[in-house]
Amino acid sequence: MSQRRVCLVTDEMYPFTAGGIGRVLHNLVEDSLRRELDLELHLLFPARTTVNPREVERHFLGKVKAHVASVRSEWDTSFDEGGVYPPPGAFTDTVCHAQSMELLLELRRLEEEGTRFDVIEFPDYRGWAFCAIQEKLLGCGLEGAQVVVRLHSTGGMLAPFERQLLGWEHMGQFELERKALLDADLVIAHIPGVAELNCSFYGFPDSWLDKVVREFPPVAPKADPVPPRGEGEPDLLFVTKIQNIKRTDVFVRGAAGFMRRFPEYRGKAVLACHTANSAYLAYVQALIPEDLRSRFLFTGPSKDRDALMRHGIVVISSDYESLNLTAYEASSAGATLVLNGACVAFAPGSPFIDGVNCYTYGGSVDGLVEALERAWRAPALLPVEWTAVPPYWETPREEPALARPDPDADLPRVSVLITNHNLGRFLPETLASIADSNYPEIEVIIVDDASTGAFDHEVLGRIEEATQSGSSGVKLIRNPVNRGLPASRNIGLRAATGDYILPLDADDCISPTFIRLAVEALERHREFDVVVPSTGYFDSDEGRAQRRFIDYALFIGDCPSLGMVANRLSCATSLMRRSLFETLRYNEEMTSYEDWDLYLRLAHAGHRFLVTNALHFHYRRRKGSMISGVNPRRHQELLFQLHQNLTRPLPSGVQLAAFLLLATPPNGARTAPAEPTSVAAGGEVPLRYGVVDTLNSTLKRLPMMHRLLKLAASGLTPEGAEARPTRYALVDLLNRTLKAMPVVHPTMKQVMKTTSKLGMGRR
Repeated sequence: MSQRRVCLVTDEMYPFTAGGIGRVLHNLVEDSLRRELDLELHLLFPARTTVNPREVERHFLGKVKAHVASVRSEWDTSFDEGGVYPPPGAFTDTVCHAQSMELLLELRRLEEEGTRFDVIEFPDYRGWAFCAIQEKLLGCGLEGAQVVVRLHSTGGMLAPFERQLLGWEHMGQFELERKALLDADLVIAHIPGVAELNCSFYGFPDSWLDKVVREFPPVAPKADPVPPRGEGEPDLLFVTKIQNIKRTDVFVRGAAGFMRRFPEYRGKAVLACHTANSAYLAYVQALIPEDLRSRFLFTGPSKDRDALMRHGIVVISSDYESLNLTAYEASSAGATLVLNGACVAFAPGSPFIDGVNCYTYGGSVDGLVEALERAWRAPALLPVEWTAVPPYWETPREEPALARPDPDADLPRVSVLITNHNLGRFLPETLASIADSNYPEIEVIIVDDASTGAFDHEVLGRIEEATQSGSSGVKLIRNPVNRGLPASRNIGLRAATGDYILPLDADDCISPTFIRLAVEALERHREFDVVVPSTGYFDSDEGRAQRRFIDYALFIGDCPSLGMVANRLSCATSLMRRSLFETLRYNEEMTSYEDWDLYLRLAHAGHRFLVTNALHFHYRRRKGSMISGVNPRRHQELLFQLHQNLTRPLPSGVQLAAFLLLATPPNGARTAPAEPTSVAAGGEVPLRYGVVDTLNSTLKRLPMMHRLLKLAASGLTPEGAEARPTRYALVDLLNRTLKAMPVVHPTMKQVMKTTSKLGMGRR
């Protein structure tokens, strides 16, 4: 068997940084190295780390390789495939998303250089695994690697215990963390109850627990027997962190209550730790009774922490911990432990047993006073016993079998539903992007929603002639009256025969590889139903061709909480299973946000999305586009209507705190760039020829249509005139007709100029 490679992604590492994550990982690495297995361990730090990778390698005696992610420039063409991956400034949901992309690209670089990992482990905090997981599931990279998330504590889990008001950044992080946990190959929990608590908090199905591995890590050095506590009063010690979740206020109130109840106790209450928040520190200090102030000492971290703990009673009053290293270190040092038994880290099933190696209480101040009395009066307890389980990466695990397509079976058909209303000037380029697709089994359905423009009628008339012959690969449906976008989409759905549905507006484009990538991913992973393409906005063909987009829309996919106040679910275009529409349709009462409404209902129904990291959907920014802006009052009205469409009760795990975000503007909100001014096209070629050239090049790639249109246009060149392409003859006929209509022709000519400005001219 070849040597296994394991990569641990982290921004903490003992002894170079503070933090429990770094201490746990350090202990795991040391423990694994001690067994001298055929294993190659790597550490990957984010770009803005303070850790020197060479110092880390020296600390582990050269047995570990350390890497630091490269800082991404705005346009990185060396690995970004010319800008296919969005630049750092594109991420406005949470900075954690940008960091996740940074780490993914470093893993891809290492992979490209020949360093392929069998295991890649991320912490749950910040959701950094998100991009790597999506990349692997979509088959774009990290093939063969097991992407693992270790339960330390997510920001989402900590927030209720911190009693903090969530902002946009917090909610973005919350959803990224949730999605990473849900989609990971494997989840590691340290003690019983933690995984179950996460499962309940996020509203995951019980089947999620099947991929959870519970293994206790090495938490502290095995200590020699500690001599009994000496004479004199033991101090009451708080040595974790002055922080809301650690419930320093309960410690202060409990210590003061204990001193009041037992005036014969002459010890002190010592808070020997860091402070997370100065406002909370001031609040805690104000709780101390005036006559007891001299007995409460705020010393900061002790230089000899073990000696301090050895002669004291260590209180850990945290509401939530996934694993508290301090408790194990204090017990190993000989301290008497008083623990909040309501915290999952100290609950039944953990190594801590009341009256044997600690004293527990139920979380209340009165309960703490009683536990302190027991600890003060009772004899010394036994040290806590624990056994570390060798980490999972030392034992190869078989990847679950994926659904593999039958090579002899027909490819699934994709129905592309194009909705059009007076966007005929852009339709040729949209059709061209479909014709460029590297996936062959596509049907194109155009639903025209009663367009009124003369040019639309001409373009659609051409398509209709070929469609009526029965030999065209395009279906055209023309609504006799305007029905609106949701109804037009539903009309297209009824006509679709594909296994997958891809809605597309008549002025937008997709990348050549998206349909194949999405179909193959959903065929492999039956648990997912939607593939969402990340979006780049363009305002010229040149920008789109070079992947130099003017703005971006990036998504998290199924995010049922944030999705109720901001559309981070998907853009209008995605690839969806046809089976979804057996019970769902676009809501025809929505006059906007119909896509958001559909995706939110899917997410709340438990359907799961995959999200591309690369930009595969290209959205045309133009005046009058739906993305151009909705006034705040109208936005609230649409949001209210959207919420009325949701099934009640809301799914388990939906965080209603998200609604508080409506009171504040999103972080990173940007004003849309001004529309470029119109410029006249140069050269002697009439503008109308540029548009018809694009349509012509597209029709050549659609079965039978080009030949039929060429036949239909024959005979339009006057006898004796210079030979010219029949498409020019046809559009000249249209032009002469328009000139006979004085009101229409100037308007149409301006449309042509705008079209040329948008890059539709001859190339």
